Amino acid sequence: MKSMNKLKYVTGLVVLFCFMQGCYKDKGNYDYQAIGKVVIDTTVNNIRTDYAIYRNDTLRISPDVYFNGTLVTDEKTVADKLSFTWVIFQATTGGNVYSRDTLSHVIKLNEPVTKQGGKWIVHLTVKELATQVETYVRFNVDVSETLSDGWMVLYEKDGATDVGIIVDDRSKKGVVTPRLFLDLMKSSNGAALAGKPVALVHSTAALTSGEVMVTSEHDMVGVDKSSFGTLYQFADLFWTPPAGQSLKAMVVNPTRKELAINNNRIHTANYASVGTFRTNKLGPAIPGVYGELEKWSAVFYGASYDAVVYDKTNKKFKQIPVNGTSVVDFPAQATGTKFEPSNVGLDMKADDWGASFCHYSIMSNSTNAYLLISNFYNAAPAAVGVNKIDMTACPGVNAVTTLASAYAGQYLLYGSNSNVYLYKYNSGAVAEAAWSAPAGETVTCVRLQKFFHLAFMNAIIPLPNQVVYIATWNEATKTGKVYSYPIDPSNGSIDKAAERVTEGYGKVKDMSYKWSL
Repeated sequence: MKSMNKLKYVTGLVVLFCFMQGCYKDKGNYDYQAIGKVVIDTTVNNIRTDYAIYRNDTLRISPDVYFNGTLVTDEKTVADKLSFTWVIFQATTGGNVYSRDTLSHVIKLNEPVTKQGGKWIVHLTVKELATQVETYVRFNVDVSETLSDGWMVLYEKDGATDVGIIVDDRSKKGVVTPRLFLDLMKSSNGAALAGKPVALVHSTAALTSGEVMVTSEHDMVGVDKSSFGTLYQFADLFWTPPAGQSLKAMVVNPTRKELAINNNRIHTANYASVGTFRTNKLGPAIPGVYGELEKWSAVFYGASYDAVVYDKTNKKFKQIPVNGTSVVDFPAQATGTKFEPSNVGLDMKADDWGASFCHYSIMSNSTNAYLLISNFYNAAPAAVGVNKIDMTACPGVNAVTTLASAYAGQYLLYGSNSNVYLYKYNSGAVAEAAWSAPAGETVTCVRLQKFFHLAFMNAIIPLPNQVVYIATWNEATKTGKVYSYPIDPSNGSIDKAAERVTEGYGKVKDMSYKWSL
C-alpha cells in the first residue's frame, strides 16, 4: 500500500511539472507577426457562383474586399500590403490540357474570356504580402462557342502560326459592335501551330462540316469553324499519312477539291461525289518528273484538272489531269495564246485569282517583269495562256511580295516594301502609287474581300469586292497591323478617309474569308 501511495505521489509531481512547463512563458528569440484579416464578400453586385458566357465575351465579377475591417476601394492604396490575381483553368480532366492563364491583377474582374467552349474555373487570390497568407474564392464558368463569319488573318507569332478574325460591318452583315479575336489556335488548342504560316482557307469541300484548314511549314490541321478547336490532325487528313511534314501549299477550289504540297509532293482529294462531310481524305503522292515546286497552287482550276502547280526549278506550270496518275506538262498552246505554260522561263513573285476566273501572276527574270494571265478554270488545256503583259517599267515591281487581283474590275494591287501600287493592266499605263505605310512598317499582305466559292461570296459577304485589307509589319517593334478601306470595285480607288486599323497580330502571311451558314 505504501508503495502504491508513493507511486501516486511521484505521478502527481510529474503531472504538476508538465502543467507548470506548459504555462511557462517562452521568451525565446522569435519574431511574431499578426495576420491581417482579409474578407472577400461575394454577396454583392449580383455575383453568382456559376456563370454561362459566350467565348470572347467579357466576364465581369465585382467582389468587395475588406482588409482588417476596412473596404479596399483601390488596389493602389494597399499595393504594399495586398496583391490580387485572377486566373482561369480548366475544370475537367482528360483530353487536351490547356494552360492556366492570368486574367487580371485588380479587385474587380472585367476581362474577355478567350478559352474555347467548355467548363472552366475562374479563381481570385488575395495575398497578404507580409505573411504570404492567401485568401481565395472561385467561380464556375461555362463557355459556349460563338465564332461567326468574318475576315481571318493568318500570322506568325513567336515562330509559330496563329489566326485572328476581324468581325465588323464590312465583313459580316448586321454587325453593330465590332470585335477582334486574336491567337485562336493557341487559346482553342493550348498551343499555336508549330512553324511559320503557309496557308489559311475555309474549306467548302466538306460543305456541311466546313472545317477551316490551317497550315504551317510543319503541320496542317482542320479546325471547327465555330470554336477553332482541332478536329483533324495532320495524319487524319490523309488515307496514308506521309512520313515527313514539310508543307508548301494547301488550297481548296470551287469544285470541292483539296490539294496539299508536302515533302515537295502533291496530294489531292475530290469531295464532289462523296457527300458533304469530311468522308474523303488526301490520297498518296502523285508521281511525276519535276523539280522544286513553288509554294503555290492554283485556286481556280476547273473540271479538267486535279491540280495545277508551278515548277520553280524548271520555271513552268505543271498539271494533274482529272483522275490522272502523274504530274505532266501542259500541251502546246493553240494559236492566239500569249505564252506557253510549259515554257514560262520566269520566277513567280506573287499570284491571285481574279476577273474571268483567271489567275494573275507577277513573274520576272533578271531583267524584266511580266503579268501572266492564265485561265485554268474554263479554258481548254491548250488555251490557258491568256495574256503576257510587260511590267518592267512599273514602280516597285522588282520587290513584289504580295498581290490582290480584282474580281469585278480590270486591275490589281501589289505590295512592294512599304507601298501598295494600283495596276490597271489593260490601260497601257504603268502602275501608280495607291497607299503608303507609316514609318517603320512594310507591307506583308494585300487582299481584296472576296471568296473563291462565288455563291457563298454573293450571298453572305456584305461588301464583296468592295473592301481592301493591307497588312503591315514593324520589325523594330515586332507588331503587325491590318488596315481596311472601302475600294471602288471597278477602278481600284481606295477611300483612305474611311480607314480602320486593327493590331495585335504577328507578321501576317495571308488573309481570307470565314463563313458561317
